[in-house]
Parts: sequence; C-alpha cells; structure tokens
Amino acid sequence: MTRARQSSEGAHRVGVDFGTSNCLVAFAGPQGPRPIALEGDDATLPSVVQVPRMPPPAASLVDTPLDAYEAMQRQSLADALALGARARFGRAALAAAQDDPDGFFFRSPKSFLAADIDPVHRARFQRIVSLMLAHLRECASEAAGRPITQACFGRPVNFGNGTGRDPQLANSRALSLLEAAARDAGWQEILFEFEPVAAALDFERSLQRRQVALIVDIGGGTTDCTVALLGPAAAGEASARSQPVDRADDILASVGDRVGGNDADTALAFAGLMPALGLGLHERSGLPVPPQPYSEAVDVFSVPAQTAFQRAGAAIAATCRRCDETVARQVRRLETLRETGQTLWLVTRAEAAKLALSESAATQTVVALERIEAGLSTRVGAERLGRALEPLRLALERLITEVLAQAGARPEVVYLTGGSARATVLQDAVRRLLPGVPMVMGDAYGSVVAGLAMRAERAFGPGPAARIRPAR
Repeated sequence: MTRARQSSEGAHRVGVDFGTSNCLVAFAGPQGPRPIALEGDDATLPSVVQVPRMPPPAASLVDTPLDAYEAMQRQSLADALALGARARFGRAALAAAQDDPDGFFFRSPKSFLAADIDPVHRARFQRIVSLMLAHLRECASEAAGRPITQACFGRPVNFGNGTGRDPQLANSRALSLLEAAARDAGWQEILFEFEPVAAALDFERSLQRRQVALIVDIGGGTTDCTVALLGPAAAGEASARSQPVDRADDILASVGDRVGGNDADTALAFAGLMPALGLGLHERSGLPVPPQPYSEAVDVFSVPAQTAFQRAGAAIAATCRRCDETVARQVRRLETLRETGQTLWLVTRAEAAKLALSESAATQTVVALERIEAGLSTRVGAERLGRALEPLRLALERLITEVLAQAGARPEVVYLTGGSARATVLQDAVRRLLPGVPMVMGDAYGSVVAGLAMRAERAFGPGPAARIRPAR
C-alpha cells in the first residue's frame, strides 16, 4: 500500500487506540482528527499477531537427536525472532495462522496487560505488545513521511485482574508493561488518557453549549462510563478547540470494569455454535455430554483454558465411545476443532453473528462452520444473542448507576461509542435507566482514537499538518 507523504520539518503526534479487538491510529489536523489506513484501506487493524516458527540452521542440528521439525516445535518466540521470523498483524496474521497453525499466534494482547504472571511470561507478552506497537508506529511514520515518536495512548478506566484490597494494582501493572513496550517500539514521548474521556473530547466538537454528558464506551474487553461537563469553554464560542489540555476539573466521575463484547462473543459461541458440535446431547446412559471441553474451547482469552482443551483429546474420544453413532458424529466435530486449532476462528464466527443480529432487525442469522466440516452451518437467533449479552447488560446498568451516583448529576445527553454499543439490547438498557435523555451514537471505532489524537495535539503542541492517506 502506498501512502501520500509530506517532507516538511517537525514531528507529528498521534493518538493510538490499542484496543482489545482492534487498533487505530489518528493524526489531528485543521480539518479534525483523521485515522490512517493500517491494513489495505481499513483504519482498523485487528489486535492479532502471528510469528512463524523458523527452520533452524543446519549446523545447529549436528550432534543432536532432533530433526528440523522437532527443533522448530521447541523454538521459543525469542528463538523464532532471532532466526529472522517476520511478525504479521491483523487480518494478515489471521490468514497466516490458518496456513501455518504451528506458528506463534496471539489475539488481544491488551487482555493480558494486567495479568499477574511470572516474569518470564510477562517479558514474552511485553515483546508481543512491543511488536504490535512498533508496527503501528511504522504505519504512522510511513503515512507522515517521517519518524513518529509522540503519542497519546488510550487506556480503560480499569484494566481488570486486580485484587479486592488493591484494585489499582492491575492498572499499575498494565500501564508499566504498556509504557515499557511502547518505548521498546520507538515511541519516545508518551502520555495516557482514559478512553471514555477521549471519546468525550471527540463528541465535544459537535456541541454548541456547555452540558453534562454521560459517555459510555463499550469495547471488546472493557466497559467504561464517564460523566463530564462538555462544550465550548466560554459563552459564545462555537467549538471546543480552545479547551485547556488538562480537563480534570470537567470530569465529574469515571468508572469501568473488565467486561465487554468479547464476553458476549464467548457466550454466544458456547450456547449458539457449540450445539452443532454436540453440546447439549446425551450419552447412551442418559447423562449429558460433558460441557467442560466446550467451555474451555471458546475461552480463547485464557491460556490455561486453551491448554486444557488442547489436552482434551482422550476425554473427547472417551465421550464418543459412550455415545450412539449419531451423537458421536457431532462430538467428533469438537475433536476436529481441537486438532485444527480453530477455536479463535469459531469465536470470530460468533462475533460476526453478534454484529449481524445487532445491526439489523433480523430474528436469526446463519453461521457457516465450514472449517469444522464441509457444508456445516447452524442458525443463531436474536433471543440467544440477548441471553449472551445479559451479563454485559447487567454490568452496564451497574456502571451507569455507579458513575451517576459518584457524579451527583443527571446527564443532559448520553454519548454511546465502542463496537458493542451497536447492540439494541444495550441501547435499550440505557434508555430505561435515563428515560427522556437524548442519546447520540458515536463512531463505533473512531471516536476514541479521534479524541486521543486531539489530546496528543494539545499536549505536545500543534505541528505541520500531515498529508496522510485517510482510511476508508
């Protein structure tokens, strides 16, 4: 892909939305924030990294009992990178993982930022995050025609994985890892901004008067709510461009929790797609087919769950022996899922079904499962999606109630953003809590990164406008 370049002097600053599901990068300019194309003409880059295993040097196999394949299987991520493996990102990474299932594959590295893990695994995750952030910086630098080193990164109100006694411990772990990875990736000047606050800055551009706004950001991994005083800084001003950098006094309250659209995807994959693989059927004894391997399979954000599923071959085979052939045939599809390593793909199929039902009035959608079995498909109904979204709906209602209590103010407008905000069941929940309050739907993916770009421009100072190729 060729991007337009500009050779004027000066550094550019960007907003970086390093999301659980997707990443975006945007420049701020006279015409407003503009996201850049990260993959083809798309502004969104799925948060996926794939690194192939590399054939070992022939000399390293001398005097060892290992053949080349065995040596590759024993490679670590660092080994593969040292041998020249080239990381792939986004949709290209998804395609590469299908062609090379033996490679290293990571989805949603943001989900693990706050995890309390041993130093070895933490260093590995930091390397993965650094690879992706370096790729984003390269894309921004190519778009601008010069190295980009200043960025405002988005962060959720709470990353999760904390403890009840010290809920900020996880946030400290996550920010420490993210900043270290960003500096390893070549970002030199870094600041962080709450994602709902960034969305508020984007929304503020459209306001003609000061008002109290509730900003609800429902992302893939987290849901955040902020109450803020937004609008022109002084009477008669038609825009918010003159607002100060520090808006702390205008933020009345912020809360967040580690629950988001990914949880609904997992639940929908389990309850909506796994019946086609035998879930809910019964063995000859009348006992149900054990559900544990199914729940482990769809829990793609848990390393222990995925490891357990990969070791479940003997248990699945035993289940098949205890079933009639008609049932065993369906359960063997679960073994195909295990053998082919298609758990992530299955959950992405559930995500596609969620979006199809959320963005239309359809009562059901057909989901093709051709990677499990040729011609295999199943139907998912809107009522099933509603049940999958129920935990997220309850969490959303709790967070809104909590943030309004903290703010001590009733909002005059609600601004909804984030990929999962398109679900009508979630929109209806907000309307029930705040009847009569106008609701504005933001750009599902672009609101946060636009605000981050504005925050970066205000913090680092205006620079020459980047003549970038805008994303589709």
